Amino acid sequence: MKKLVLLLVAFTFILLPMSAVAKTPVKVASKAFTEQVVLGKIMVSLLKDRGIPVEDRTSLGGTNVNREALEQGQIDVYMEYTGTAWLSLFKKTEVIRDAVELYAKVKAEDAKKGLVWLAPAKFNNTYAIIMRAATADEMGISSLSEWAEWTKKNPGKMSVSTNAEFYSRADGFKGMMGHYGLEFGQDIPDSNVLKMKTPLAKKAVRDGQALCGMAFATDGEIQDYKLTVLDDDKNYFPIYNPAPVIRAEVLEQYPEIKFILNEIGASLDTATMTRLNYRVNVKGEKPEAVAKSWLTGVGLIVKKQK
Repeated sequence: MKKLVLLLVAFTFILLPMSAVAKTPVKVASKAFTEQVVLGKIMVSLLKDRGIPVEDRTSLGGTNVNREALEQGQIDVYMEYTGTAWLSLFKKTEVIRDAVELYAKVKAEDAKKGLVWLAPAKFNNTYAIIMRAATADEMGISSLSEWAEWTKKNPGKMSVSTNAEFYSRADGFKGMMGHYGLEFGQDIPDSNVLKMKTPLAKKAVRDGQALCGMAFATDGEIQDYKLTVLDDDKNYFPIYNPAPVIRAEVLEQYPEIKFILNEIGASLDTATMTRLNYRVNVKGEKPEAVAKSWLTGVGLIVKKQK
């Protein structure tokens, strides 16, 4: 009887495709803010739909957490922004304004580490400085140069809401102040900087707790909160096109992933990403539901007949 059971087990494994036996789930991660979670859920849903086993690690943490996890093989893929990689991860000082050139450079840099950049999305989710539209009009501020000029004339009066990462990173708030001729600690005292999570930073501006704050160019709340984005008239902020960054050895196991994930970027422009963020942050929809409905809407996932 035991021999019969062993033979049946062995026969079952012979009948199973090798992929079902040998291949392990692809660990898909993301940073913890809305846009990143939506992008992560888009990858999770699309890969699952195409028959790739997936372990959902979205909302893993900040940039450094995701990057370290990727390099150590704890995750397999997440979406990174070209400007973030170039300035924050690779510690480069040159700001590259051409999107194609920047993508080529970060792709080449990571190829040395066995990390592959797949096709980028169209949208540029650069940082933005926001103010209440009515307040900005009242103060005569529409650009960062005018913002800096007002701040210089009124030392200690400008208050800012920001997340911790933008406050501390090289391409963030302090660098922006220097670029526009301001001195941190003098023109804007540290006590005037309110550090909080990104969604709260926008609400703080809306509610008058801070005169200005940080946001992302694709934030859905900007219009809903009646905020205005100050024009970066001296081109401080770099380009931030997101793309899936995946470990090369995962592509060796699943070469089809390259073609699957490369389908995402062409349909994700700034207006589209802003709408997806709006649905989560303003309408209260779940990121996974938003991701799936978008994939279905653009035909990347076909509804299965019941």
